[in-house]
Amino acid sequence: MNELYEITNPVFNTAKMTLNLLSAVGNEDAAAFLRTLGFEKSPHVSGQTAEIELLSRIGAITIELRYALANSMIEAAGNQNVLDLACGYTPRAKYLMDRGYQYIGGDLPAVAEDMTRVSKELLDGKARFLVVDVTNGASVRQAADQLPGPVTISSEGLVSYLNKSEMSAMVSNFAEVLAEHGGCWITTDFESDDYFFAIAQAISGGEGGHFSQIVNSQVIKKTADANHAPVFASADEKLEFLKSFGLKTERRPITGLDRLGLRTLYACTPAQRDAIAAALEKINVWIMTPDGERTEKTDHMETAGLTAEQSLTGSALTLRLKGRLDSISAPELLGMFQAVAAENSVQDITLDLEGLEYTSSAGLRVMLIMFKHTGKEQGQFRILHVNDTVRDVLDSTGFSDVFGL
Repeated sequence: MNELYEITNPVFNTAKMTLNLLSAVGNEDAAAFLRTLGFEKSPHVSGQTAEIELLSRIGAITIELRYALANSMIEAAGNQNVLDLACGYTPRAKYLMDRGYQYIGGDLPAVAEDMTRVSKELLDGKARFLVVDVTNGASVRQAADQLPGPVTISSEGLVSYLNKSEMSAMVSNFAEVLAEHGGCWITTDFESDDYFFAIAQAISGGEGGHFSQIVNSQVIKKTADANHAPVFASADEKLEFLKSFGLKTERRPITGLDRLGLRTLYACTPAQRDAIAAALEKINVWIMTPDGERTEKTDHMETAGLTAEQSLTGSALTLRLKGRLDSISAPELLGMFQAVAAENSVQDITLDLEGLEYTSSAGLRVMLIMFKHTGKEQGQFRILHVNDTVRDVLDSTGFSDVFGL
């Protein structure tokens, strides 16, 4: 099942990479988590090209910085209740619980199951990990309601994977939780590209753009989305978007790099460390708090999940979908399709979306896999009965053109 999550949700694979990198740079909590989870360690890049080794260094510094910075900002926020969404496999739960915080992590079912085992073995079962899809308000509220008092929502490495529809749903859900509970939302995501570029520029001697291009191309390859254009054209557009959901934003510059104790900086020269520190002072962590009325609303149906009725006539497969096709249900749909295709000669595929109330990018990736299957089999791919909500997602991401709608 983990393979299906990696295909439909690229962030799932990066969560493992993050844990590996934190362990490799000497984070003892990460090493303990890695041993408990039993994940295979990432191969060391030594001996490969100098460019790959340098890219690995830049990536390790960026990941350690974002992890440490988010922890520092959570502590500065002053709320003792933390809802860490798209929590992945990082050891943030242990870091915060050692300091007296109440912690709930939310992520995909496979991650929540793995991390529940980590909690039992390393944290006396006191850290809670729940299945949460940030686009599903019911799952976000259910997690937040288990924490008393004001809540600090933390999200790291999530925003860059979301399209506009998903972003609207997530921000709406976070704004609703904060309006009810109080607290704040902290993220390093809104300037994530700037973090990597600044570090790459300092370490590589001015080749930040080159290394950013390499990473962006890999993201595109992994996500397989039709439209890779940024959701927002500028920081001001992001601020207006957040404001429309009743959120006030403070952008806090990254200062005092030494106090974060980043191990990855030890291998840098003094000149490189100074260049990184100077560049990061122009980059921010974003802190959102509830403020005023919301002018934007999202209307995503919050059904329990997805039901898929299938019928196979000869080599023609029809799937009738009902409910939500999101990061949780998409892997299940992909598994169903792969099982049918493995046992039968499937050439033509029809998706009847009359009962589909919402699809995320994970669902779009499953549709794209089916579309490519028919192309390989020289068959036909059809989508029927698309409602306005799903049509908007297909149009905005460019998939309407891909599928010929």
